[in-house]
Amino acid sequence: MNLLGLEASAKTIRALSMDAVEKAQSGHPGLPMGCAEIGSFLFGEILNHYPDNPNWINRDRFVLSAGHGSMLLYSLLFMSGYELSLDDIKNFRQLKSKAPGHPEYHLTPGVETSTGPLGQGIANAVGMAIAGKRHGQRFNKEGYEIFNNRIFALVGDGDLMEGLSYEAGSIAGHLKLNNLIVIYDSNKTSIEGSTNVTFTEDVGKRFEAMNWHVIKIEGHDFADIKKGFDEAEKNRISNNKPVLIIANTIIGKGSPKKQSTNLCHGAPLGKEEIASCKMILNINEEFYVDKEAIKYFENKKAVLKSKYEEWQTKFNEWTKKFPELKELFDKNFSYKLPDNIFENLSNFKIGDSIPTRNSANKVLNEICKDIDFIVSGSADLSSSTMTVIKDTGNITPTNFLAHNIQYGVREHAMGSIANGLYLFGGIKPIIGTFLSFVNYMKPAIRMAALMEIPIIYLFSHDSIYVGEDGPSHQPIEHLTELRMIPNVNVLRPADATETKTAWEIALNSKTTPTIIVTTRQKVPVLDFSLTNYKDGLKGAYIIKKESKSKIDLILIASGSEVSLALDSADLLEKEGISVRVVNMFSTFLFDNQDAQYKESILPSNIEKRIAIESGSSTMWYKYIGLKGDTVCIDEFGLSGKAEDLAKYFGFTKENVYQKAKALLVK
Repeated sequence: MNLLGLEASAKTIRALSMDAVEKAQSGHPGLPMGCAEIGSFLFGEILNHYPDNPNWINRDRFVLSAGHGSMLLYSLLFMSGYELSLDDIKNFRQLKSKAPGHPEYHLTPGVETSTGPLGQGIANAVGMAIAGKRHGQRFNKEGYEIFNNRIFALVGDGDLMEGLSYEAGSIAGHLKLNNLIVIYDSNKTSIEGSTNVTFTEDVGKRFEAMNWHVIKIEGHDFADIKKGFDEAEKNRISNNKPVLIIANTIIGKGSPKKQSTNLCHGAPLGKEEIASCKMILNINEEFYVDKEAIKYFENKKAVLKSKYEEWQTKFNEWTKKFPELKELFDKNFSYKLPDNIFENLSNFKIGDSIPTRNSANKVLNEICKDIDFIVSGSADLSSSTMTVIKDTGNITPTNFLAHNIQYGVREHAMGSIANGLYLFGGIKPIIGTFLSFVNYMKPAIRMAALMEIPIIYLFSHDSIYVGEDGPSHQPIEHLTELRMIPNVNVLRPADATETKTAWEIALNSKTTPTIIVTTRQKVPVLDFSLTNYKDGLKGAYIIKKESKSKIDLILIASGSEVSLALDSADLLEKEGISVRVVNMFSTFLFDNQDAQYKESILPSNIEKRIAIESGSSTMWYKYIGLKGDTVCIDEFGLSGKAEDLAKYFGFTKENVYQKAKALLVK
């Protein structure tokens, strides 16, 4: 342990953090200054990584779950030799900066995941740990340990107040993720003041109850920090458990008047306080970087390079010795789909009635016969949401090679763990629950969209047709809410055949999360002989053409209501009304088509339009205009039989007919 280099690093972190926050006139200096020793030791003595190749697959991952303390991470990435300069740090929190307010995936080399919403990071780390276990079991051979990396996460009091941390920690303990080490910055301070106001539980006992090994250290004593990490490394193996290191720290340490208070949590220290702090640290300049710190990390980088090259040599030997495994490795980490995989799927018989959750599962299982990188799971609802990949088993503490994972009733953790699974690489997760429960996990969906990672969500029981379970289980506003999240593609298949298109879109997506929304109730398999169901790739298409050269009315529908729109059109056509029916399979895809295509589907001169969907009407006015009408539902549902609810809320061809007639005479 190079004490001189570590102390210089901690000094540099404090200097850069206080100056960057002061220059930006916003930010959080308290955590970086309070974790300067821990961060220095972790990056200087523990992490096995290689800054010249930040995407090295066997690197240790570090997740700053307490993302508001981003200057800690930026300071360490800069000193370690990542592609982040001192000028970038001086541009902290500015427009287009590589050092944004909270860490952002894809933007800054060395940042493993976007964090900020508390609790997300620790759950992402759990997903990464599961991925590491899976790949180790899949690819490691005797004498060739291709995957032996560890996942580290730094959490704060706020992370552990969030219920998400309980959910994720419980799964980690259950699965005995001994490649996961979480450091808890226990500074006992929140925005409102002392954590004693709201947070007095024994965190160590909580984690012990969840089957973690717990260690306590003094977070500003390098000798004790080393002792703690040595114990963590030993006990994660011997006890076969994830490890929590509780570090007693002082928030804003080094700030004479503001340390140990909430005053340094989320605001600049101020010029006077910084001057006092620098006097104590013997610093006479802005954005000070200790030369001993740079020397220390340069020497460390040479050691890391040697370890990286040693691994690379071993990997090349493994490649030659196990060519079949290397082929699978390449397929998994490139997410390569078998050729023509979507061309040979089963057809569904026109006129049959099948719940789209069932057809979606049938298609999924046909596709997954030849794909290893899929891991599917649900929040204790796999038999209902139909996320099960048959005959492949469930992931357990001893078997990570299964293709199903049981998340338990933990929707939020499920969403965030799935993000971590993908971020590690080589796994494309599918996760499912009832659509009405999606708000339990929406923050994780939003983070997936923000990071541009193509998680696949399978949400079933998509409307009032859930029936007897009643309004608590009947989605109303949910489709609209999900469609409003930027970079989220919501697909609502009209029938069994269209679920094939849904899976093609979802599995080919590179940067967009995909939500496939399915029915509990049976819906008829439609006749696509006069159109092409693959037109769904464009989001919306004409599923029934108008009967005359002039269009009198356009009916727009999605999902299970497409068949209702077709039946209603038949009723109207009998009276000589020329009706076009548009299947709005995906508003996201349709909105991204060019103006010419949009005009060909929804001609701007046809203002008589009705939208039909068993959900909120709010977003449909974008497509029907102020002169259109809706057959939607803008109130909570009721408990009752599905067919009775359809009549009660107007989802009948007779009601659509009446609405159409009224609209046409306006």
